[in-house]
This record gives sequence, structure tokens and C-alpha cells, in this order.
Amino acid sequence: MNLNWLGQYVIMKKITIVLTIPEPLLSELDSEIIMLHKKYGEYCKSNYPKDGEYRDVPHITLLTMGACYENIAKIEAKLKEIVKKHKSLKIKSKQLVVFTGGHLVIQIQNTKEIQDLHNEIVKELTPFSKKKVEFILDKYEPHSSKIIWLPKELEEKAKNDAKIKEFSFIAKEIGIKVRQEDTYCTIEKRIQLGLN
Repeated sequence: MNLNWLGQYVIMKKITIVLTIPEPLLSELDSEIIMLHKKYGEYCKSNYPKDGEYRDVPHITLLTMGACYENIAKIEAKLKEIVKKHKSLKIKSKQLVVFTGGHLVIQIQNTKEIQDLHNEIVKELTPFSKKKVEFILDKYEPHSSKIIWLPKELEEKAKNDAKIKEFSFIAKEIGIKVRQEDTYCTIEKRIQLGLN
């Protein structure tokens, strides 16, 4: 928590714009990720609590915006404009990999449609963001995280424990994912992509 100008504690809520994952895949990923966090969470080099609990929601990140919750109404309004120009997206995984920093993720095949949606979201929402990220626009690599900040010596073990290595689905909505401090994430707003 942070102190405001009156010296009172202010709860910081962080926003991430995501593609949501539909059922039953969502529950399958959630169960597997919970298992990975119970097994490896205490060893991860994360700022988040290391009690082995999974506090996130399976998703595909479109833009990480930081602690800008005060702008959620403007963000939602902009997203409602953006989705009118973008249809449902075919999501297909590439492979299960460990990104630099010990991030176990399923890479997603980037398509022109996914990249165009990401680019427009970055262009329209960056003015409301409190976080400047380097993995955007031409550096954007769509993925779905399983567990992050794994120590090097546990990366391959965790990778072998992950049973869901590939998937495909139709993404029909964008979500505004909210994390309050280091507690649990929720998809607070869901906005339907244009119909095919």
C-alpha cells in the first residue's frame, strides 16, 4: 500500500488488458497453474507472496498498464470503441517454453489480427497507463503464463510437470484484469469483440 498526500494508506489497483480464455480450458489451465504454484511458488524470485498460492487468472496479455485504476471508466470506454473494429480471434498455441527470467509460458502464434488488436490497444490506451513496458508493438509476443520468476535449476522440472502444452480456442472478449496490491486478480470488465 502507498500513502496519499494526507498520509492515509491507499490501495493500489493495477490494470492489465487481456484476451480472456473460455471454459473448459480456463478451468484446466487454472488447475494446472495452482498445482505448479503449490509445488514451486515458494522458490520463485517474485515480489508477490511466496506462499504457493496462485493469485492470477489465466489470460493472454494485450497491455500491462500498472496502477491506473482511476482511469478504468475511460479505459473501458476506449475498449468499447476498439472492439467494434476487431472480430473474434482464432488463438493457437506454438509451444511451451521458458522465457528469460524463468517465466514458464505457452507461446501463442501471433497473427496479423492479434497484432493489429494489440497495436490499437497500445495506441489508444497508453495515455491512461502508469506503466511503460518494453514488450509492446513490434516486440509483442503473445503468451499465456503458467508460473514466473522460477529459479534456473527448477525451470526444466516445472516445464516437465506442465501437462497442457498446447491449445486452441476462439477469443470472443477482452477483459480488464485488476490486481489489488499483491492480492488476487479478477476480470472486472468483459467486453465482447465484434462478431464474425
